[in-house]
Amino acid sequence: MINRRRVIVYGTVCLDRFLLPGQGDDNATEFPGGEAFNTATALAGWGVNVTLTGTAVGDDAEGLRLRELLQSHPLAQGLDLSLLPHVSGAVTPVCTVRVDANGERFMSGRGFAEATPPNLETILPTLVDRPLFTVDPNLGKAAIEATLAAATAGCPIVSMDCAAIPEILAASQVAVTSHEWISRSACGTSAEDGARRIARSGAGLSIVTEGIAGGICFRSDEMFRYGALPVSAFPEPKIVDTTGAGDIFRAGLCYMLARPLPQLARVLRFASTAAALHCTVFGGGSRIPLGVVKKLAPEVRVTRL
Repeated sequence: MINRRRVIVYGTVCLDRFLLPGQGDDNATEFPGGEAFNTATALAGWGVNVTLTGTAVGDDAEGLRLRELLQSHPLAQGLDLSLLPHVSGAVTPVCTVRVDANGERFMSGRGFAEATPPNLETILPTLVDRPLFTVDPNLGKAAIEATLAAATAGCPIVSMDCAAIPEILAASQVAVTSHEWISRSACGTSAEDGARRIARSGAGLSIVTEGIAGGICFRSDEMFRYGALPVSAFPEPKIVDTTGAGDIFRAGLCYMLARPLPQLARVLRFASTAAALHCTVFGGGSRIPLGVVKKLAPEVRVTRL
């Protein structure tokens, strides 16, 4: 497995606007957000040396608000933002998340197709020490180029939701995606089939998440099923908001894989627990205390199929 203590998170950074039942557009709760930010803030909360880079922040109204949040919001504290570009004229993506009474979310966005990626040349010097590099697919060709540069430099790659991007899968030590994503990307209809197909594309370890059902993991012709944290183990069992659960699952993977000689079962238990506990808070990012995650992780079952 991977042994790295520093992580670079490359991908989507945006302004998140959350609306609870009865809350209108004029009083939305705003957070710094995006898949990359959500993963990075969880890692920083667990004491990881994490650098965030990805979507450029513009000087539009949304960008000015996002810059303010990145400077002042508790979820942004402790993050290395030196490689997050601020580009005059760039469109700052905005994601509006409407959360229903059951904690399910309905998302709509604008500005993502026009998002500006970071300049690869600014990232290359950070790859010399071969940190763990994790990526989501939303910056398209730029994400592929950054991932291949990191792989060439010897960085371990953890990719998320890249089931339709063979170049990234082939470079990934770990590839994680949701059942929903594989169903949309011609990787098969079952989690088992998707995990096998992703592994055949070159990923050393493939994981397909299935929400509250847990998920499937495939490695070297071995198939494993991991569960979700039992409701009885939750400090507060109410599901508040499922937004970002996959991002926190990825953070859990990166945290464990950046440690010496992690056992696969412990990696899956930690990531699944972190994702479940994240659903008890509001917003796409969270910093669930590390001690709580470690304490409850043994409650998650991992079985070989």
